[in-house]
Amino acid sequence: MVPIILYIFYKKKIHWSIWPSAILCVGGVYLLSDFSNATVRFGDSLVILCAFFWALHIIFIGKFIKIFDIPLFFGALQALVVASFSFLFGFFFENISFSNILNESVSIIYAGVLSGGIAFTLQIYAQKNIAPSPSAIIFSLESVFAAIAAWIILNQYLEIDNIIGCTLILVGVIFSQILPEVKKTNNR
Repeated sequence: MVPIILYIFYKKKIHWSIWPSAILCVGGVYLLSDFSNATVRFGDSLVILCAFFWALHIIFIGKFIKIFDIPLFFGALQALVVASFSFLFGFFFENISFSNILNESVSIIYAGVLSGGIAFTLQIYAQKNIAPSPSAIIFSLESVFAAIAAWIILNQYLEIDNIIGCTLILVGVIFSQILPEVKKTNNR
C-alpha cells in the first residue's frame, strides 16, 4: 500500500524496481498465508484497515524523521500515545483484572518493551536512511522471520508453498535494494 499511496496521493515518483518488488512480496505473503479455503470476515476487514494505517505510519515517519531527526522522541511519543489509547479502550471495553495482568506480566513486558518500544524506535531510526516504499518492502520480511521462527521454535511444518512465499518475499526485498544501487554505480 505504501508505494500506491505515495504515487496516487503524494504524486511521488517511485523507482521502477519497487513495483515488481511489491508484487513479489504480495505473492509471497499470499503463499505464506495459505488462503486456499479462506473466507473474508469482519476481522479481515479490520486487518486491511489497519494495513492502511500502518502504511500511513511508515510514510509519515519517513517524512518526519527526515525533517526533525529525533527518533528517540518519536519512539517515546508513539509509545505514550499507544499506551494511553490502550489504557482508555481497556478501561471502557475490557474487564480489567490485576491478577490476570500479573499472571501475563512477562508477555506484556515483552510485547510492550521489546516489540512495541525498542522495535518501533529502531524502525524510526532506520527510516532516516531509506525511503518509505523500500522500507515497507523490507518490513514484509517480518512474515518470513515469523514463518522461520514457527518452524524452528514451534516445530511447524513449512510446505512448498510457504517456502516459495518466503523466497518470493526475499527476492522482492533484494530486488528493491539492489536495482537502484546498480543504476547509481552505472551513472558514475
